Amino acid sequence: MGQKKIKVIIDSDVSNEIDDQFAISYVFSNQDKLDVLAITIAPFRVSWQKDVSVRDGLIDSRSETYRLLRLFGVKYDKNNPMVFMGCDGFISEGYNSSNPAVEKIIQLAKEVEDLHFCCLGTLTNVAMALKIAPEIAEKLKIVWLGTDNILLDEFTDSNFRKDKQAFYDVLKSNVDFTIFPSSLARCLVTSKYEFLNNTKSNNVVKYLQSLLNRFEHIEENLGKKEVFDIGPVAYLLFPEKFFVKDVDSKLVVKDKGVRIPKNRKVHYVVSMPKHFEVWEDFLRSINSAKNFYIKPQIFFTSDTHFNQLTKVTTKQVPFENVDEMNDELVRRWNNVVSYNDTVYHLGDFGDYDFIKKLNGRVILICGNYEKRDYKVFEKFRQKLLNLGFADVIENGMYLDEKVLGRKVYLTHKPTDHAKDCLTLFGHVHSLAVVKPFGFNVACTYHNFTPITAQKAKYQLNFVAFYADGDVFS
Repeated sequence: MGQKKIKVIIDSDVSNEIDDQFAISYVFSNQDKLDVLAITIAPFRVSWQKDVSVRDGLIDSRSETYRLLRLFGVKYDKNNPMVFMGCDGFISEGYNSSNPAVEKIIQLAKEVEDLHFCCLGTLTNVAMALKIAPEIAEKLKIVWLGTDNILLDEFTDSNFRKDKQAFYDVLKSNVDFTIFPSSLARCLVTSKYEFLNNTKSNNVVKYLQSLLNRFEHIEENLGKKEVFDIGPVAYLLFPEKFFVKDVDSKLVVKDKGVRIPKNRKVHYVVSMPKHFEVWEDFLRSINSAKNFYIKPQIFFTSDTHFNQLTKVTTKQVPFENVDEMNDELVRRWNNVVSYNDTVYHLGDFGDYDFIKKLNGRVILICGNYEKRDYKVFEKFRQKLLNLGFADVIENGMYLDEKVLGRKVYLTHKPTDHAKDCLTLFGHVHSLAVVKPFGFNVACTYHNFTPITAQKAKYQLNFVAFYADGDVFS
């Protein structure tokens, strides 16, 4: 008889860091052992995304989670969305509301026997569920990545610090509670070199590689990356290899003003197998992931002007400074574009090194800024190909009807539009979204985000059949 699957809810702040994606990939690479009933999205607030609101972080995380589900061929629909948005605030800051994640936790806890809740971020969602429906405490088994070494006078890890009240509320509930300390998970480290040399070429591995590539250019990490979040997943998969001790809750409550029920015990993971055993199991799991076909999408954009200060100082963009502009452009791009998608960039890219931070195959059609940067086009093109562009086109290109349902010309300036078909263009940032000959894809018109082929097709259809003199006057 096969091993009984562990029924689990994964609670994650996916867009907070890249180790959440590693952990979720680990989970879905073990679907023969783990039965994931839902993924709930936890709130986060971090210094390197200081301009991202908690609500926007939830939305980004939901998009990223669905991207991961597609990699594993996980089915979802409106009747079973699989991913549920959680609290858009912290209990420590006064948040006190229900939401889809909290409702789902309560529902599943009431319906499912022996339900595990694997929490990779703050405890906010499950604490709120326990507050609204305290009776579910006897139905849940929480495994949480949080706290530091138990002997410290104060915990400084972010999962504890961001919502201390949620942690105390969970302790007060008397729910079955296992703490996997961050200090223990910290030994789970990889590097781009190690990862590339120990993985096979499947869609899951390629996606995780793309995350490491982006991370390499975002943070000073000396070539290494901690992947804390795979630790609790490994504990779910083979708990017998971890040494866990039942400890008095007084040892994990550092604020003496907090009252916890007498004799309250928690399970504390004291030690784990040698870290390479966990890492080897993770690598084995993702290397065996099946390749589900993921249809690549096509996007269009232009005039990103990465790292060009004048766009901020002349108030052409609604950002306070160039760093905020860069961060938002990268975040919004990667939130919709996956690693295997294609983006046609219709010129004025900006700092070409930013290609290293962006998802997708980028085909750049030169704008006026690019043409200022070269005397010999082929040398310029080769330089950009070496940086990571998929192709560089000097003077525009045609797309056949397979892409947008009609022959379309791509160019930078609207004055260079085609005479034999409609045109997608950029250059005029905010002067005209449509012309009698085509549609403007400049990012300033589209929330600084690449647009899908579907949207471009819809707009070109509008220009061809419905726009009249009032539109173009």
